[in-house]
Amino acid sequence: MITKYSMKKQANTTPGAGQSRLRRRIILLLVLAAAFAAYVYYGNTAVTVTQYDVSMEKIPPGFDGFRIVQISDLHNSHNSLMTGSLVRKTAQASPDMIVLTGDMIDSYYPDVDSAMSVIGQLNCIAPVYYVIGNHEARTGKSGSLIRKMKQQGISVLSDSYAVIRVADDEIVVAGVNDPRRLNADGQGSDAEIVKSALGSMDYDRRMFSVLLSHRPELMNVYATYGVDLVLTGHAHGGLIRLPFIGGLYAPHQGLFPTYCAGLYTAGGTQMIVNRGTGNSGFSFRINDPPELVVTVLHAG
Repeated sequence: MITKYSMKKQANTTPGAGQSRLRRRIILLLVLAAAFAAYVYYGNTAVTVTQYDVSMEKIPPGFDGFRIVQISDLHNSHNSLMTGSLVRKTAQASPDMIVLTGDMIDSYYPDVDSAMSVIGQLNCIAPVYYVIGNHEARTGKSGSLIRKMKQQGISVLSDSYAVIRVADDEIVVAGVNDPRRLNADGQGSDAEIVKSALGSMDYDRRMFSVLLSHRPELMNVYATYGVDLVLTGHAHGGLIRLPFIGGLYAPHQGLFPTYCAGLYTAGGTQMIVNRGTGNSGFSFRINDPPELVVTVLHAG
């Protein structure tokens, strides 16, 4: 009798215990999925600020403490939480100059007005300088974007440069078009096109120079022409950043890119690669939040 009772009890309780374990596992999976979704959402909207302090002998005394805010790869983001934070943190950084290093619009869904709504707010904070990226270069709306920028007094550096003056001191801010603009017409390799643009600029090479360029993979070209500081984007931080490894993939560099985020040096040239703020194609970032870069110049 005891044996029969025990068997019957087991038969009644075992299925219930299994269902309870299954429910717990499902709840755990749902909690983990919700936590991961929240992590990814936060990681695509929370703008981080990274500051670099650049000291070089060529930086004149008048530019000691000069602050440059760099924004890249906005891809006409419609995320008002992210863009609002971007504008607010730009103002908090108290920039002397704001630079936009390409891909303000996205070639897959170009929206000039959306990009200009953000750029217009930035233009109220400090003088803005812009260079074209590969997404603007391959869409038919780049002309409209550039025209609207110029109407607002934004400096468009199209294989050209500007001399910035503070008191009696001067530095050069130059910009090169993304080579995609010419390469589509079979005008040579990306490196050859950028070499031609840099070689055509006749500014005094003894002056401290800041180059705005969309492409970080051309670091050796920039160093060859003796550029002092290069500000770039394009790599989106590698899209997915792995611990102890870095970025997973970047356009025009492929898997495990060499130049995807941070500060790099070649000879006397320093290059800062901005992780960007928006997304294109692969529509979210992992461990790679949007970035606003503040570069502070220090004389001597």
